[in-house]
Parts: sequence; C-alpha cells; structure tokens
Amino acid sequence: MEGEEKKAGGRSSPFWWTIDGFSTIVNRGADTYYSRSFTACGFNWKLRLGLVLEKDGEKYVRLCLSNDDAASKDSEIKAIYKLFIYDQLHGEDIQKEGEDYFHSKSLDGCCFKVALNKFHSSKSGLLVNDRCVFGAQVLHAFAISKSDKEGIHESLSLNKDLTPRIYTWVFKDVSKSNMILKSEAFAAGGYNWRIWLYPNLATCKDALGVFLTMHNAASLASKTSVYVEYSLSLLDLDNAKHRKLTAKNLFSSGSFTWGYPKFLSWKEVQDPSRGFLRNDICIVEATVVVLGVNTIALTRTKRTRCDLS
Repeated sequence: MEGEEKKAGGRSSPFWWTIDGFSTIVNRGADTYYSRSFTACGFNWKLRLGLVLEKDGEKYVRLCLSNDDAASKDSEIKAIYKLFIYDQLHGEDIQKEGEDYFHSKSLDGCCFKVALNKFHSSKSGLLVNDRCVFGAQVLHAFAISKSDKEGIHESLSLNKDLTPRIYTWVFKDVSKSNMILKSEAFAAGGYNWRIWLYPNLATCKDALGVFLTMHNAASLASKTSVYVEYSLSLLDLDNAKHRKLTAKNLFSSGSFTWGYPKFLSWKEVQDPSRGFLRNDICIVEATVVVLGVNTIALTRTKRTRCDLS
C-alpha cells in the first residue's frame, strides 16, 4: 500500500492511496485499513477502508475520510471534500462529495459505498491486477469552537433577585367604558409596566380582557427580550374567591403586550353573587417577576479556507 500527493494541471490533486493485493482485504472480511496521514487545509487526515455486509445480502467496499486532529481539539472541524475510486481501464474517477463536522466523538465523515461485485465486473476498471486506487480531496476545512459555531445563538441571562412586584389598580366606571382602560405605569425589575383592561369590547366580545403591557418596550434592542413571569388577578371583594391566571412570556419591542382576551366572561363579571364588580368598580392586581433577559445573535464562523486554484 502506498500514498502520494501529486500536482496536475496547475491544481492540487487528491491524496491517492494505492492498494496492491486487494483480494487479501476481501478474504479477511471485517478488518479496517487506514492510509498514512496526509495534510490538507491545515489539518491531518486519513482514508479508512473496510468491507461490510449490508441487509440486502450484498457486500460493499466502504471508503471514509477520517480526521486525525478532532479527538484532541476542543472544537469541531467542518470539511467539504470528495472521495474517489479510480477506474484504471477508463482513466476516470467515480466520486462522492461530502460535507461533515468532525469532532471528538465522530472522527469519520460520510462513507462512499460501492458494491463489491462492481470491483469484480469485467467492464469495470476499479480492480486491475488485484490493485485498487482510492483518493480524497479536501476542498475547504475550518475549525469551529463551541462558542463560535455558525448560526443563530440565543442567550438567556437569568436574574438572581426574583423579588415579585405586586401592583394593585382600581378601575372605575368599568361597564360604561367603550374603550381600553389603562392603569398608571409602575416599575418592576427595571422596566415600566401597565395593566390594560378590555371591558366587553369588540375585540373581547362578551368577556373581560386583562393584559400586562411593557410601557417602555420601544427602548429595547431589536434582538432583546425580557423574560417575565406574571400573574393577573381580578379581586372578588365579597367572597375573596379571586380570579387569577399566571404565565411566562418574552416581552420585546415587537411583542410588548401579553394576557388574556377572555380572562372572565362578562356575565360572570356582572354576576351580583360575585364580588368582581361593585359600584361599577373593579380591582385588578398584577404580580410581576423579571426572570432575565434573552438576546439573539447571528454568529459568523471565522474560517481558514483552503481553495484549489
């Protein structure tokens, strides 16, 4: 067996791996064979060859590109490459393109499988005088650290102080209102908030809608959201059987209002046996806990590119 790197036509050639005595591999069956290490695009590689029996009963020759560096690096190596088997009779390659991430738990890329009977075909030049020629060409390769992997990265910074802010607001003339009722702004977790009430309006027909809105959301960066746990309560002034709903949501400049369009049916709000509406007054309470800040960033990977020219 021998490996070589050649120059041809002004372009970097593949790494070629010639195997004499291919029948030995066929006779031994399950053994795995590795080429010597070769360098391409700043990393070290090997070819791995084996024979496998698939579920269809056919035997296949499997050729893989294996990375020699990934096991010792705290990063992934992304590579775009080609695998070849040279047809010695027709002077051409059969090939497969691959694009893989190599890391400590996966040193091999995708495998190029060719049926063993194709090697023994009289019309094929893959096996001549018990000799085969395999190859690999690494087109581009670059390391990607765990923190710099290309893509969209979301980061949630949680607060240590999770003291809730409880705010109570008295709404007057509720049933007479034909518009949204808004509380004064109140501070919680470093942001300003308001309670919005929809008393049987067209958008919340036959119901009371209750919402929490971030009053200063427009000042947030476009990729920043505030992660909030909140409760909205309509107080029962007679029986203390309050209506309370709790949720967690991300508030941002584009999504600054969360709540319940059908917090309670309008019939239940007006029910005289309940204490939700007295003298056309209702009391709504908001409990707000700012859990943290969520940011989204698009990361571009720094690449060491190997171009064939």
